[in-house]
Amino acid sequence: MRIAWLSILIVLLCVSTALGQRDAPVWESFLPQISVYHDAADAPRALIVDFLFMKSGGPHEHTEHQAYVLAYLKKDEEQILKLAADPQLRSKKNEKTKRFLDVLVEKKLVVTLDSQVAKIVEMRMARQVKGSPGSVGADTESVFPFKFTFSYETLFRSVQQLGNFDMKSVDVVGDYTWFEDKFKLIVFVPVNDSAQATKVSAELRKMYDFAGLMDFENSLLYFRPLPYEFQFKKYGADGLLVYIN
Repeated sequence: MRIAWLSILIVLLCVSTALGQRDAPVWESFLPQISVYHDAADAPRALIVDFLFMKSGGPHEHTEHQAYVLAYLKKDEEQILKLAADPQLRSKKNEKTKRFLDVLVEKKLVVTLDSQVAKIVEMRMARQVKGSPGSVGADTESVFPFKFTFSYETLFRSVQQLGNFDMKSVDVVGDYTWFEDKFKLIVFVPVNDSAQATKVSAELRKMYDFAGLMDFENSLLYFRPLPYEFQFKKYGADGLLVYIN
């Protein structure tokens, strides 16, 4: 009996070691390219959010990822980032009862503008290891392109759903009405085995994925504000503009 238990223990240790060594950690996840601009040709006018998401390391099978674009008020940013840093809220173990994004939406701190899936467009070996000419790391860099289009009216209706947006906090100059509450955008990429990765293929949702340095509990692969502030201005009865700062 003792030999049987010892054999089982050895097998489990071997499996654990194999899983731990099979994939490189996620060394980096970032947006190497961001473009935010107006689409003057669109009617009604719209805002374009165009970016590349890059991930270094992680399971090589994950050749697609889902990205959300969330709108929030500038004055709520500190509270949102504090919640995002809570290990309990972002834990995959708690997603059966409360997903991280649902918490932010219920608190009216963010509104989901859209989400989409992008397939990998490039995979290459990581940079050379410093001090070791000709050698490279074991991980790879994977690139995923995203492009979102939001009409000004869609943005205005969405931001009005935020709990702290004050429709009466305005500066009126002649026919122009400036709304003083500025808003920002967050890019959110969940790991593919998170319940929040709703649009990736079923095969990837069933396979393990992780964030950071082999962090198997974290559902957030990437969650960062874009470096822009936006402000609404109305003119006349129906005119609406969005300014980028």
